Amino acid sequence: MDAKTKSFIGSAFGPDYVNEPEDMRHGVQYSLANPGRFTETIRIQRDGFAEVIRSREMSLADWEEITEGILTFSDEDDLYAFLEKSYDYFFGDSTEMPPYPEA
Repeated sequence: MDAKTKSFIGSAFGPDYVNEPEDMRHGVQYSLANPGRFTETIRIQRDGFAEVIRSREMSLADWEEITEGILTFSDEDDLYAFLEKSYDYFFGDSTEMPPYPEA
């Protein structure tokens, strides 16, 4: 996983934005719709996030390290189901963030 994708995942699901996904989504959507200096980074993060989901290269331990343990999953299947829905929220047509796992 490249550093920009890791940074996006850490920001979106770590302590910075975990309680404000709509703010993160707004920034992503704005940047993609209005090309500027952050657009290429957002595209790299989008494509990297899709690759992480496709390849399933991130373990639960990787996830916990990147996100500082804010959200935990019982198994990788639950994690990747959440990531797929999150991808649709941040980069696709979904207007609702998937529910966070029970603590």
